[in-house]
Amino acid sequence: MSAIFGAAGNGDPFYAQGHKASEEMPQWLYDFGLDAYEYQCGNGVRIKEETAGKIKAAAEGKIVMSVHSPYYINLATPDEEKRQNSINYIMQSAAAASWLGAERIVVHSGALGKLSREEALGLAKITLSMAQKELDNSGYNVVLCIETMGKINQLGDLDEVMELCSLDERFLPTIDFGHLNARTLGGIKTIDD
Repeated sequence: MSAIFGAAGNGDPFYAQGHKASEEMPQWLYDFGLDAYEYQCGNGVRIKEETAGKIKAAAEGKIVMSVHSPYYINLATPDEEKRQNSINYIMQSAAAASWLGAERIVVHSGALGKLSREEALGLAKITLSMAQKELDNSGYNVVLCIETMGKINQLGDLDEVMELCSLDERFLPTIDFGHLNARTLGGIKTIDD
């Protein structure tokens, strides 16, 4: 696949031009010469299958769909119940992705809390592997894309994301340059950076 470019969510210009429904977004992006749309579930997977079907129909043949899973996923928490909840949120995101025709789900790795980076990374590896096993058992054919994070107290610098992605060849890194710039306190200043 060649490079694709698009938007994450529905920005202010979309609404300023009188659009009201996400099912209008694929055509709006296409008219701008873009070819990707990341449906946002950052505050929870709330999309209904019927609405997702309308977005999928509008996107088919024009726009590549992806889903951003809930922001509150924490693969690294020592709380077993919260880690299981995170797996459940990934499964909910997978259902939404299937309705939308999306093949990729962007996932945050989580916060460190009182854990060392190594402890948090170890827990995240276990949780991520469990999530992939559950996806496999459920028949969802989606790729988990682990995103670099912007806060230093979050798991998800570039090396950590690459290590998480090395667990399974299906995992892909999602490199958010804005997050990396924030994480390095403005360290991305040049093309080489």
